Amino acid sequence: MKVYELAKAIQPYVVEMRRYFHEHPELSNFEDKTIERIGEELTKMGIPYEEVPHGGLIGYIEGTKPGKGKTVLLRADVDALPVMENPKNLSCDRVCVSQNPGVMHACGHDGHISILLGAAKILSEHKDEIAGRIVLFFERAEENGGGMPQMLAYLDQHGITADTCYGTHLFAMLESGKVALNVGNTMSTAMGFKITIHGKGGHGSRPDQANSPIDCFVAIYNALQAGRLTKVTPFKPLTFSVGQLQAGAVGNVIPNDLFFAGSVRLFDRDEVGIPFRDFLKETCEKIAAAYDCTVTFNQLSDPAYPVYNDPECARFAQKVVGAELADAVCEVEPWMASESFSRLQKLFPGVFALVGVSNPEKGTGAAHHNECFDLDEDVFPLAVTGAVSYALNFLESDIDTSSRKWKGSMKEMFQDMGYSDEKIEEIYNIAAGK
Repeated sequence: MKVYELAKAIQPYVVEMRRYFHEHPELSNFEDKTIERIGEELTKMGIPYEEVPHGGLIGYIEGTKPGKGKTVLLRADVDALPVMENPKNLSCDRVCVSQNPGVMHACGHDGHISILLGAAKILSEHKDEIAGRIVLFFERAEENGGGMPQMLAYLDQHGITADTCYGTHLFAMLESGKVALNVGNTMSTAMGFKITIHGKGGHGSRPDQANSPIDCFVAIYNALQAGRLTKVTPFKPLTFSVGQLQAGAVGNVIPNDLFFAGSVRLFDRDEVGIPFRDFLKETCEKIAAAYDCTVTFNQLSDPAYPVYNDPECARFAQKVVGAELADAVCEVEPWMASESFSRLQKLFPGVFALVGVSNPEKGTGAAHHNECFDLDEDVFPLAVTGAVSYALNFLESDIDTSSRKWKGSMKEMFQDMGYSDEKIEEIYNIAAGK
């Protein structure tokens, strides 16, 4: 089966879907009409599906070709962002614009949905070429992590598993026409923090009578920036940034409290992430005490998992996708953004493809989460081809990922990610519709 030719043939459908979803974006946890439309499209294709409460949608394609009993999971995220869209991209008028002011598909999820629907369309029409089972995984609320927990709990509750997973992210920092299939590190993991420093306010004329949370923050910030260099191995990357800072109302009054928030990005959870989390907590507490302040950790999450392409699966993807797309396949510098797809890879070793959308002639290539972000729709056949060719070929391959799958229970994985027992129970109840 010439997958690329089939992908080009259904390009009008994929573009139509992309423009619909782009014009009708919905924020994380509110993607009701998006999920409804996805379900309608799957029904037209004759694909059965189940809606996961506050999680997303799972569809199933059963192949009729004799095989080895394998299952491939294909995933797309569906939520948009609270961004006011610019009607122009970097240099051109857009081909479609959000009709929901202040909400925009500024990260490519409109394309991700459409690409997976395109792949589903090809696969559903060629079941005789499928030597196993395809699970379609449409995830709500990827941007804030709100959908994946319920999806994972639902998989566990219904005994749904896979031998591998494959996902696609349209990537602004890669030229159109390229499909990056990295071996190993592909995207980082994130660790978020929200911290309040409690001091003692006073008048600016007598700072000696106050315990300034601003002075305390400056010391904490400098120590954490230094710690990024002195407390972490230089051979493994870590970035630290503060993106939110709130304190005070007027210039001549020292405030009682200061709030700051930010994130840490890294690839090695055990050797870099956990030690830096502990260092961050200890540093805040000790410096606060030295400044006669206290701290409240409104949030200090454990580092999650990085997007790590299983080496055997990634090399296999390079081979089979490269056979369809010739010179398109490449590898790129790992992306320091984070993605919930990493949790699926922890369960089912697999591949996350980065498909380039940067095309100066079309004005595409603006950074993700930016008002000028836009997609080069001509790359959709490449992305569809990647998903379909990997799925079909993996089902017939001799690759055995069983030794690299998560060995514990799903609830143990939640615990590994730092979820409390009460939170895990809540997640399972929501997934069960309780």
